[in-house]
Formats: sequence, C-alpha cells, structure tokens
Amino acid sequence: MKALYLRGRHLLPRPLRHAVDGAAAALGENRIRYLDLAVAAARHRSRPDRLFVGWLLRGNEDTGSSRTTALAIHAHLRRCGVLSTVLRKPRRPAGRLLLAPRDAGPIVAAGFDVVIFQKVWGEDAEALARRLAARGTRTVFLMSDPVVTGMPAVVDCVVLTTDALLRLPGVDPARAVVIEPAVEAPPGLVKEYDRPPPRDEVWVVWVGYPQNLPLLDVVRQALADPRLRRYRLVTITRGPQATWQWDRQRVWTRLLACDIAVLPSHPDDYYQAKPNARMTMLKALGLPIVASPIPSYRATLTHGVGCYFAEGPQEWADALAALGDAARRRAMGLAERDRVLERYGIAAVGGRWLRLLSDLAAGHRALPRAARVAT
Repeated sequence: MKALYLRGRHLLPRPLRHAVDGAAAALGENRIRYLDLAVAAARHRSRPDRLFVGWLLRGNEDTGSSRTTALAIHAHLRRCGVLSTVLRKPRRPAGRLLLAPRDAGPIVAAGFDVVIFQKVWGEDAEALARRLAARGTRTVFLMSDPVVTGMPAVVDCVVLTTDALLRLPGVDPARAVVIEPAVEAPPGLVKEYDRPPPRDEVWVVWVGYPQNLPLLDVVRQALADPRLRRYRLVTITRGPQATWQWDRQRVWTRLLACDIAVLPSHPDDYYQAKPNARMTMLKALGLPIVASPIPSYRATLTHGVGCYFAEGPQEWADALAALGDAARRRAMGLAERDRVLERYGIAAVGGRWLRLLSDLAAGHRALPRAARVAT
C-alpha cells in the first residue's frame, strides 16, 4: 500500500496530498511497541507478584518532558524491581494518541496494574483509559503543561508537575497529586570553580527549545548595560540561532563551560505553570542562576542565596552585575545545592512515584482475578 501511494502521490490534489501525508506521519508516531509489550507480558506471567506498569509517552529521550518526568522514573522503577515497560515512544513529540483498531486490545489484555499517559490525550486515549478501567487497570494522566483535555475525567489519578496546574479546568484536586520532575544531571557532576577559564569574558548561558528564544529579549536588553561589557550570551538550542547545537550527550560539558545560567520566563499562565526541571538541573551542576520569579522557581530556591530573581531589564542587569565576581558566582552556584539534590533527586522523586503506583495497584489487585484479566 505504501509503495502504491508513493507512486501515485503526485496525482493527488495538493490539499488532499498534505492531509494524507499528515495522517501518515501521525500514525507513524503512534506505533505501539508490540515487542516490548509481548516481553513485558511474558515476564508478568512468570512474576505476577511484581508491580506491572505501562507508559504511553509524548516523545522520546529528545523530548524534555518525556525524558525528565517519565523515562527517568521508568528507569528508576526498573532498578527497584518493577516490571515497567514503555508502550509508546515516538521519535517526534506527538500528544494526540491515534490507535490502529488492533492496538488497544493487547494493551488491555496484558493485565497492567497501572498505565500512565504522559501528556498523551485525544479520543483514542480516553477510549483506551475507559477500556483499561473496565478491566480494573488503574490509569494515570501525567501533566506538565496547562493543556485542557478530557483525560483528567477518565483516569484514576492525575499527576501534576506544579501546584499551579491544580487550578486547571477539569482537574479534581481530590484525585490529583503534585510530583515535581527529578533532577536531570549526571550524578556527581558539578562545576570546578578551582579551575577558572582562560578568558576575561563572563559567559551567560541559556538552554531550551528554539521556540522559546524570544524569552531572551529581557536578557539581551539587560546585557546592553555598560557594567556588563565583559558578558557574552551563549545559547544551547537547535537551529541557526544557536551558539551551540543542543546534544543530549554534550550539553553537560557545554553548560559547565559557562559562568551564569539564565531562566527568563513570561507572565502568561502557560509559563507561570512551568515546572522547576531546568532550575534543579542547573543547580545540580553548581551554576549560579538568574531567573524570572515563576511559582515553581520561587518554591525551589531562595532569592539572594541560591539564585537571583529578576523582573524587567534593570533588575536583570543588576542581578547579572552582582555575579561579576567569581567568588560570588561560586557561593551562589553551590548554595542550596545539597537541599535540592535531597528533595528532587531521583531517589526522592522516584520513591514518591513508587508509593503512588503501589497504592493504585493495591486497589487493582484487591479486585477478583476475573475482573482483572482481559478476555
């Protein structure tokens, strides 16, 4: 079929051709990982006493939210002996779940204790959640952005990455729990302040998605201050505007080569509900931070101790100028680091997930076996 379509594709009107191409791409990003599902189901049959968890992800390791809120937890659960398996991991971010007719049955029949929908939504996702519930499998919707969907109404529990998301329409606080992302940084990796760089410049680094580059406007305005002549803005992202192209393996050494990290945000509701993942990553690396005062950041670090919070170009310029001294940068970079690692490290955050999933599974396993096994 694919070969026939490609041979005749040029004959289709452009709007129809684009529609078919878009649908094909979407379906390609919605493939269920049947081999992993089969292996997981076999292991579950041999070890039915173990907690059995499935994940439907928005993206893969190159998608920040999937990497920090799901894949890191999945790996931790497996280290703890949980039968955790990833059922969907698209190469490109795809929030809307589109299932082929044959896809839902094997997922339901596998007998999962809990299935987690990580930023995955849509009619097919809701229908799958209902089918899983009918068989006694508990379901979780994992949210890290203020997106309104019907998923919170059809799952057993909603996991949010910030308190701000509790106010989102459709979210019932009685069935919601806040679990922040785990720190994303290699264990033990921290800036070596005893080895100053052989340059007079102060490198101010920002890392993020290219669509968020406009957030740097306030930083660029601040850097026009005469006190900051030695400062140079460094961006780690994708695309032609990047100083360095983002790479999952090289990002750590590039961040550590810089002197100050910046986390500018925007006052609208979308950015105000963002989690603290980027801040905890930079703090784990021991970098001093200047950030916009969004709620999750203010709950993580103390102004003037572990970071500076700034609003408007003048406050940003003042904060950056205050970090012109290397000794001050070291003090702020390392301040509150131990507390952040203790509270948001993978052991703490993964432990919260394990307790939540175990509690949900306890309700599943309390059902008669006939109600838990799909036909």
